[in-house]
Amino acid sequence: MKQYLIDTNYLLRFLLSDVPQQTKIVRQYFIQAKLGETEITIPYLAIIELDFNLSKLYRFSKTEVVEKLFTLISIPYLNFEKRELLIKAIPLYRQVNFDLVDILFFCEAKLTGKELLTFDRKLKKLKD
Repeated sequence: MKQYLIDTNYLLRFLLSDVPQQTKIVRQYFIQAKLGETEITIPYLAIIELDFNLSKLYRFSKTEVVEKLFTLISIPYLNFEKRELLIKAIPLYRQVNFDLVDILFFCEAKLTGKELLTFDRKLKKLKD
């Protein structure tokens, strides 16, 4: 089986459908994955970059960004690195005024049973 690693631009095309030719290509790969013909992996770093692009470059609200992230990670035939971490982090990201990266640090520590060492005062309050 052919295996692929997808970058942020592929994810943007899928979520935004703003470049029709590229969107069509992405959807074809996703269909292949759904049919079990290919395996698609999405690095969690792509999710961080996706959050940045959607909020800063495309000016989506945090609520809109979270909805798009949920839509994406809910697709069962896509393999996400650290899916469990993302599933835990994204709802918290919606609720609090932190960057996604900080929330990922916080949730990674919780999931692994480790104490998060940080000088970030706001993040320290979250962990207490």
